[in-house]
Amino acid sequence: MFWNTDILHEMNRLRREMNNLFSSYPGSSTNATYPLLNVYDDSEHVIVTAELPGMTKDKISITFVDNALTISGNLELCDESRTMSVIRQERSRGKFEKTIRIPSKITAEKIDASFTNGVLSIKLPKAEEAKPKTITVNAR
Repeated sequence: MFWNTDILHEMNRLRREMNNLFSSYPGSSTNATYPLLNVYDDSEHVIVTAELPGMTKDKISITFVDNALTISGNLELCDESRTMSVIRQERSRGKFEKTIRIPSKITAEKIDASFTNGVLSIKLPKAEEAKPKTITVNAR
């Protein structure tokens, strides 16, 4: 099916407007979509990656409670930009918090996190009962 690029642009604009509308309600975070996440499953682990440009590892907080992973922090302005007028600002700033449910039982004490080139990687090892089991079929 052919998609008209004008329709795609209009759908994108509508999505942004809806995000802005709902982010203004009390109890909702203005940075609800930040950081951008990818979640992978390799049968042994659930791996979560988050894009956090301009952050340092000491400014990131990660918690895991009741199979919910929360990433939070505070995006600060760079020192140079404090004295300048903003012409256009697309990157978020300020406090953020994002929580996602992990769909498998996790061995919490073995969770590992690393931060390289602005990308946070969290490796959540699955509990034994959550790992896939191979079942042998017996012939009769």
